[in-house]
Amino acid sequence: MIVFLGLGLITTGIVACGESLEERQTRIRAEEMRLLMREIFAGVAVALPASVEPGEFRDPANRAKIAAALGNLAANAEQLEGHAGGKGGAREYLAHSTARDARDVERAYMAEQYGRAAFLVQQITENCIACHTRLPDDVDSPVAKGFVDETLFAQLPLEPRASLQMATRRFDDALLTLEQLIASDEHAALLLNALTDYLVLSLRVKGDFERPVPVLETFATREDAWPTLRRAARGWAAALPELAPAVAAEPDLATARRILEQGKTLSPVERDHMPLVHWVAASSVLERFIERGDAEPAALTPAPFLLEASIRLAPGEDFSEEAYAILETQLLAVWEGMDTEELPPEDAQRLAELRGLIDAAR
Repeated sequence: MIVFLGLGLITTGIVACGESLEERQTRIRAEEMRLLMREIFAGVAVALPASVEPGEFRDPANRAKIAAALGNLAANAEQLEGHAGGKGGAREYLAHSTARDARDVERAYMAEQYGRAAFLVQQITENCIACHTRLPDDVDSPVAKGFVDETLFAQLPLEPRASLQMATRRFDDALLTLEQLIASDEHAALLLNALTDYLVLSLRVKGDFERPVPVLETFATREDAWPTLRRAARGWAAALPELAPAVAAEPDLATARRILEQGKTLSPVERDHMPLVHWVAASSVLERFIERGDAEPAALTPAPFLLEASIRLAPGEDFSEEAYAILETQLLAVWEGMDTEELPPEDAQRLAELRGLIDAAR
């Protein structure tokens, strides 16, 4: 059922003595958003577990349940987009991406494009995670425990369990799950995403630079990790105490740039994993700096929202070409191998618009 966003108005007659109109409106908006997010996560909670099991996703016996969940997800994601409209920044970008993906996943599933539909469900979950892990938040959401049935988490494999926990702001639980996953017998090559999520949660969300150290040191001893990865993990552990003071200080663009430059000096090898903790630490400083509203256009980072924002703010700068190339690669790469023949029209239009801005500024 679609959330009726006027539901909070029922409570307006029961106002605490002295509550101002602004306070009442803020309380109502918060309640509306809480109800809306509950409905969105209800759809994700049905679709995500099925999406990681191709047999379940394709099983005709599950079709009615999954189709209903995806329909409700699309409807509520559109309302989320409406709530975020006009606010600008990453929240509006992520809300728009979620609504777009939710519409696409419903269409793809009904057209029996199961590979694409499963990918999009996971992409929506990633959007939720990206939104909820942008800024420090050392306390889990007080309503997070009620979003998803507890028994569901126990039934999920570790990786999608951690994703759903992060998406629903159950950060402490997600850290424990990721630690289990990193210590599991899953091959080291398949744990890079888990390691990245673990560092984002620990450093950017929790501001904890101590907890990951023994986890990384243990990972560096794994026999299935190749020498370069073992060296990188030891380097991550060693770098954390040095990075902590800079990240804890008042955020500024110079600090973020300095951390990125330090990471770049660690290895000349393209796409080496050595600078990973520096990327995460720099992103923490940069996200808090942007949140203040005084970010400069050259605040370039591989996050899709910031890449696009950098181009739109300063299409004539040299970095806009680099940002465009990274964004184009990311968009094309995520659709590689899906059961669709071309980039979705909205993404193709975004690239064409950004390309036009850059060309016009030359």
